[in-house]
This record gives sequence, structure tokens and C-alpha cells, in this order.
Amino acid sequence: MRKSLKKIVAAFAASSLALALAVGILPGVAEATECSDAGKKAAKAELNVDTPEYHAYFGFQQQGTWTFRNAWYDPGAGLDGKFSSGVGDYNTLMTDGGNAVIEGPVITDAVIKGNGTYSVSLTNINGTIPADDGATNVTSLIFVSTDIPSSAIGTINFSDFKLIVDDAEIPLPGGEPYIDADAEELGLYQFDIVNTYHKEAYTSPSVLATNNSIEIQFTVSGFNVDNPDAVIAEPTEAPTEEPASSDAGSTAPSGTDDKSSDSDEEGSSNTTTIVIVVVVAIVVIGGVVLVMRKKK
Repeated sequence: MRKSLKKIVAAFAASSLALALAVGILPGVAEATECSDAGKKAAKAELNVDTPEYHAYFGFQQQGTWTFRNAWYDPGAGLDGKFSSGVGDYNTLMTDGGNAVIEGPVITDAVIKGNGTYSVSLTNINGTIPADDGATNVTSLIFVSTDIPSSAIGTINFSDFKLIVDDAEIPLPGGEPYIDADAEELGLYQFDIVNTYHKEAYTSPSVLATNNSIEIQFTVSGFNVDNPDAVIAEPTEAPTEEPASSDAGSTAPSGTDDKSSDSDEEGSSNTTTIVIVVVVAIVVIGGVVLVMRKKK
């Protein structure tokens, strides 16, 4: 009887422990898979390869200051979400856990309408975000979240990534972007340039210190149509002034014309002289002939 009782107690204890673990785990799973209604709709949508119109959103997070711009599908701080403090909107860079707005920085997203090269960025920082020191302040996330369904992975490809900090291209910390597993689980396509939570995709925080701008450039392929406007503009060089010798050279043809004109005039003058001499000679000879005839 006692052995049976011990077995029952042991079984009950094991069941209680399993239940406690389940209760502790489930909220974490639910939190990891949070997604706005718009995000859920985009995840379930059929991929449009013929007339696409998708969006790419710049994402950022810095530990220490907890400055951030979350993924667009975040139900609280995303495109359709509201910050708990009630300040700012999705086009605002937030800090202090969402209790303050950082004034000044400009966020630029992209509209993907076919194959081409696109850019998303955070500019005009002007020192309003503390520099990444690799210790107190660490850039933990730089990413691009899209409303392209994760079912497109393998069909729609992102390549030729460039990370440009303060107008200078730097190597990607992880070598290649990391396809975000949490977003993929939600059914959405997101790639992370920097992700300290995924150690393999991140190696050196020190290279990400920035004073004014962070830009991500990437090329999209796999659609049945190209986007002629999806081309990163190359910087134009200021026109250079031509040297004085070039100006002199440019007038050379007219000078040559003048010389040929002078030559023509000299030639015509010489011809006229010859004609006059010949006429005079004829007249003289004619006079001599007449005189000789008279003498005869």
C-alpha cells in the first residue's frame, strides 16, 4: 500500500513539474510569435511575382540606451502599433524603452516593385545616438523587415548586400545576412545584417560606431518584372574647368581657316601679277614686231 502511495505521489510530483514548466514556457512562445493583424495577413498572402508591391523597412536596436525601431509587424511598436507611452509613431526612432522620441534622425524605407537594387537607411543622426563602444552601448540589431511572405524564400532572393556607415562601406559583421528565424516562423521574410542574439551573424561591434548615418543596400531578384526605378544613384562629380591650353586648341581650327584664307589671298595676288607681266610682255613683243615691219 505504501509503495503504491509513493508511486502515486511521485507521478503527481512529475506531472506538477511538467505543468509548471509548460506554464513557464508557453508565455515565452506566445511572446516570440506575436504579430499584428496586418503581419498575419501578409504572411498568409500568396506571393505576387507579376505585379509586386512589397515594402522593406529599416530596423535598429541599440542595447544600453535601448534605442530602437522594431519590425513593422510588431503589434505594439510596429507600423500599426502604438507605443505604450503614447508618444511617437513608426517613423520615429524611440529610446528609453519607448518613453522618449529621438528628434532629428530620418528613417527611409523602400517600396519593392520588382527586381532591382534598393536602399533603406537611418540618416541625420548627428550624434543623437551614442557611439557603439562594444560594452555599455552595443548595436544589437540592424535589419530589414519586409511584408514578403516567408514562402518566397528560395524564390525571391536578396543579395549584394552593402552596409554603409557614415557614407563609407564596411564589411558585414557576419559575412552574410541572417534570415531571421522568428520572422520566418511568423511567415514573413526578414534579414538581419547585425544580430547579437544570433552570435554567428555578428562578430565586431566596434565597426558599427556611427555619427550620422547607417544605410543598407541590397538587390532583389526572382520576380517576373524589373523595376527600372530601383537603381542606387551614383554620386555625380562636379564638372572640371578645361585648361587654358585646351581653350587655345579649341580655337585652332579658326586660326587654320585664317591661314588658309591668307594663303588663298597670296595665291590670287601672285596669279594677278603673272597675268599682268604676261600682258605687258605681249604688248612689248607686239610693239617690237610692228617696228620691225615698219623698218622693212
